[in-house]
Amino acid sequence: MAYIRKRNRSIFLIFLLPAILVLFLTTIYPMLYAGYLSFRSYDLAKPFVPRVFVGLSNYQNVLTTGDFLHALKITFQLMAITLSIQLFIGVGLALLVTQRLPGMSIARTLLLIPMMISPVIVGLVWLFLYFPELGYLNYFLSYIGIGPISWITSPDWALWAIAIADIWQWTPFIMMGTAAALTSLSPEPYEAAKIDGNTRWQVFRYVTLPQLKPVLVSLLFLRAIDAFKIYDIIFVLTKGGPGDSTEVLSLYIYRQSFTFWQMGVGAAASFVSLIIIVVLITFFFKSLNRDPMQS
Repeated sequence: MAYIRKRNRSIFLIFLLPAILVLFLTTIYPMLYAGYLSFRSYDLAKPFVPRVFVGLSNYQNVLTTGDFLHALKITFQLMAITLSIQLFIGVGLALLVTQRLPGMSIARTLLLIPMMISPVIVGLVWLFLYFPELGYLNYFLSYIGIGPISWITSPDWALWAIAIADIWQWTPFIMMGTAAALTSLSPEPYEAAKIDGNTRWQVFRYVTLPQLKPVLVSLLFLRAIDAFKIYDIIFVLTKGGPGDSTEVLSLYIYRQSFTFWQMGVGAAASFVSLIIIVVLITFFFKSLNRDPMQS
């Protein structure tokens, strides 16, 4: 028996080794190397110049420069806009598509299509819609008396243009998760609420929402992590412009690393971003494990 257990353990390790190797080469080693670069002065334009150890100066440069703080501010602004609207519309759509109405199965399928499209394609689609003169969006707005809007060339509208595209793509994610949770809720509390004479709004507020809270928190957490890393749509639509009005944290890291060629500063900014994500994850698990009676 001992021989069989030892042989099974060896077979298990042999099959596990390729996965560990791929994980190391694609995730662990790049992270360790980025950590190494974050403490070095590394100009990508001078690859053969020795990478001098500079201590925490790269982190100091990141945390004290106005560009990083501005990018962080834009990132959280975009997250606040998109997540709040996605939650509101997503829950509303979930309540609609879970009704036993004709055509709801087809509607659910059609509503999920945006989520299946690549973010780059989504950016290109909305780029055509946002064109000042030739875009369909301004064309239809002209019929209701609204003049052409500079969606992606105006600092006042560019962030909203990105938010609209992101909301269009990812609201189905909230809808899908919420709809799945709604179909699994226990019917007993609804029967009791109906006997007590509660209105639909009271049933939704005091019966449905408390039961959906863990699911909604989880969905918002997943979307927040993804929204914090948003890059594709912004790069296609505005490339961080006009000016720096839509330069989010991921675009700031890209520019530091591959436009200004300061790989050390870019690596330091990446680790600061990682720390922020870890804080978000910690906050999520604390809120999820909190006793509902205390909230």
